[in-house]
Amino acid sequence: MLKNIPYRDDHVERYLYSHDISAPPLISRFFKKADGIFQPECDEDVAEILKLSKTSKKPVIPRGSATSGYGGTIPVKGGYVVDFSRMDGFEIDEEKKLLIAEPGAVWWDVEEKLNRKGLTLRVYPTSAPSSTVGGWIAQNGYGVGSLKYGSIAENVERLRVADFEGIKETGSIEFYAGLEGTTGIITKAWVKVKDLEDLRYYAFHVDAGRAAKLAHSGDHYSALFLSREYVKMKNQVFDDQIPEKDTLVIATTESMNGDEALGEEIWETRFYPMRIKRLGPGIIPAEVLIPGNRLGEYLSKISGFGAGSEVWFLNNGMCSVLSFLPYDERKTGYALKWRFSIKALKIAKKLGGKSYSSGLYLSKESPMLYAPFDELRRYKKKIDPENLLNPLKVFPEGFMPFIMALAEVFS
Repeated sequence: MLKNIPYRDDHVERYLYSHDISAPPLISRFFKKADGIFQPECDEDVAEILKLSKTSKKPVIPRGSATSGYGGTIPVKGGYVVDFSRMDGFEIDEEKKLLIAEPGAVWWDVEEKLNRKGLTLRVYPTSAPSSTVGGWIAQNGYGVGSLKYGSIAENVERLRVADFEGIKETGSIEFYAGLEGTTGIITKAWVKVKDLEDLRYYAFHVDAGRAAKLAHSGDHYSALFLSREYVKMKNQVFDDQIPEKDTLVIATTESMNGDEALGEEIWETRFYPMRIKRLGPGIIPAEVLIPGNRLGEYLSKISGFGAGSEVWFLNNGMCSVLSFLPYDERKTGYALKWRFSIKALKIAKKLGGKSYSSGLYLSKESPMLYAPFDELRRYKKKIDPENLLNPLKVFPEGFMPFIMALAEVFS
C-alpha cells in the first residue's frame, strides 16, 4: 500500500491484530477489525503511515506486544494497526547511563545486554520477556523496581514522537506516557539505567499490613506480596511447593532476617503473572492502585470473591494490585462474573484507590489518572483535530464510558 513499508491485510492477520490479551464478553463483538497492518522499519515509515491516515481519514493504532488488557491496541473503529516489531533496535550509552531504544525493543533483551555491561534497568514490567519499550511507556506502567524508582515515566529522560505535524523530540514526557498513542506515536525513548547491584531476596510470611510496613522499612529495590489464594494458584501453574500463606518478598542490597532460599525461588517466577490463565478458561483479572495502608482491607474484600492477588509496592505509598478470579467462561453466567473486575475497581475507589490504567475499557477513569487532564485534552484536540490517533482510548467518548459506568452501578 505504501512503497517499501511491509503491509498485511489478509483476513486471519486482521483478526489477530484486532485483539489483545483481554476478552470481555458481549462488548468485543461490536468492535471492527483492522483494515490492515503496517510494520514500519524507521521514523520516516511512521511519518508516511500518518500521512496516509490523514488523507484516508482512517485511524492509526500503535501496537507493541499487546500484553495489556485494557483494549489500548484494539482498532475499535477499524483503521491501520502499526506493529513495531521491526523497529526493535537499541543502544546503550554507558557513560550517561542511558538506554536509547526504538519502540519495539523488548525489555528483557535490553536487560540482558545491559547486564553484560555491568548495568541494569531501574524498572521493568513483569511481562519483560515480551513487553516492548514503547508499549510500556505508552501505558506508563509500574513493575519490578517501582518501590525505589516509580513508574517508567519517572525514568524516561526524553522521547521522539511522530504526529500529524511531523517528528520531534521532547522532554515533556507527561504528554505521552500513559496516553497510549492518542497524542503522538513514540518512535524512540531515552531511558535511565543504573549500575548492576548484587541483590538478595528475602521472603516473609506476613499479612498485607505488615508487608506494607516491611516494604518501606529501608532503601529496598523492589517488594512483591502474594496473597495465600494467589500462592495456591501459582503452585498449580508452576508446579511449585511454596507454603500456601500470605508471602512478602523483598529484593534489596541490605541484610534482612527473612527466608532467602524461598525468596529466591519466588523471585525467579516473578515474570508473567498472566500465566495464571493456564489454570483454565475464564480467569478474570482486575488491576488497581491502592494506598499501602488500605491494602489489607482491599485484599480482604477481594479474597471474599475467591480471588488471589499479586501486589507490587510503589515509591509513592501506593500498591499495584493484580487479582485473579477463576471462573469457567463456558459456564452460564460468565458475563456476570466478568463484572468482578468492575466490582474490584469500585471497592478500590472507596478505599482511596484508582484504576491502574484506562485504555479503551476504563477511559472514564482518565480524569482521575492523568493531571492536568483538561490540558491533555486540549493538546489532543490541537495535535489530532480529527481524532485519528488511537480513537476511543484514554479520552472518554462513544459508548464505552456509558457502558462501564452502568456496569459499575450494578456491580
